[in-house]
Amino acid sequence: MDAFDLAADDAHYTLPGNRLRLSFVEENTMRMAYFSPRSRLVMVAGLLFCLLAPTARGDETRLSISGYDPVAYFTDGKPVPGSSEFEYVWHDARWRFASAAHRDLFVKDPEHYAPQYDGYCAMGVAWQQPHKDTVDPNAWAIVDGKLYLTHTPRSLLAWQEKAAENIKRADQNWPTVERQAEPVIVGAPCRDRPPSVVISYKDGGRSLLVGGQVAADKDGNIVGKGDMRAQIEQVGKNIQACLQAARAKASDIVRTRAFVSDADAFSRNADMLARYLGPLPSASSVNQVSLAAGPEFMVEIEAVANLNSSSAAASTEPLRANQ
Repeated sequence: MDAFDLAADDAHYTLPGNRLRLSFVEENTMRMAYFSPRSRLVMVAGLLFCLLAPTARGDETRLSISGYDPVAYFTDGKPVPGSSEFEYVWHDARWRFASAAHRDLFVKDPEHYAPQYDGYCAMGVAWQQPHKDTVDPNAWAIVDGKLYLTHTPRSLLAWQEKAAENIKRADQNWPTVERQAEPVIVGAPCRDRPPSVVISYKDGGRSLLVGGQVAADKDGNIVGKGDMRAQIEQVGKNIQACLQAARAKASDIVRTRAFVSDADAFSRNADMLARYLGPLPSASSVNQVSLAAGPEFMVEIEAVANLNSSSAAASTEPLRANQ
């Protein structure tokens, strides 16, 4: 998957480079006056190839549901990675399968086997501000013979609480959402698991969904084992890294959701989080749960940031969509 990464070379997209390219075209246009019509035609074709080929290479068809086999959810009852050897393009997406037999089943009846909403998050399409979002192949459900996937296993549980209502709303929203911009996964230094994603709304607005951050360093090692304060600090650093990667600021955060092993201990040390994120918005919540990341982790925090007021809104750096 490609990522929205600040390390990209901004100089590649500056105006001087375009001027040099324009001068090159103009200069060769002048020189072509001295060549025969056939020679001029060959030169024009060559110039167009040089100018347009990079764009074509960057226009790769997206890989749906992270390359997992959609048929396997029905036949095997579990997520199974697909293979590039067995691939089929449908609805402007590449679908992979674990076997030729599964591919053939899909080709015969894609409407049956393909996940709803072309494999985008069912909860995202049903949201108050509907949008396209990435999915976790392990967060899935089959309802009335139809396959649905969501962004995370946690969002799947929320979706299932009102599945019928969410399906009805998403079915109504999808004709509009289908035409909206693709989700973009945020890259380094933000951790890639769980993914943090820039989503877009129909009015052009954008938000950063920071995936649940735990007290792990860049190598995945736990920080502050048994120490709530140290873990909160590391989580604050990780969220800050995600904000920076998306050209956002702590002041852009509009909501956080904390999942903690001890709500009282978290409350006593919440000032540590404020050092990195500032005062938490009123829409934030704290939930005492057993963390799926493992018993050694004491806190996990998700965040939503509004990108329309940040430097990200003014960024001209090109983004490539992912799923």
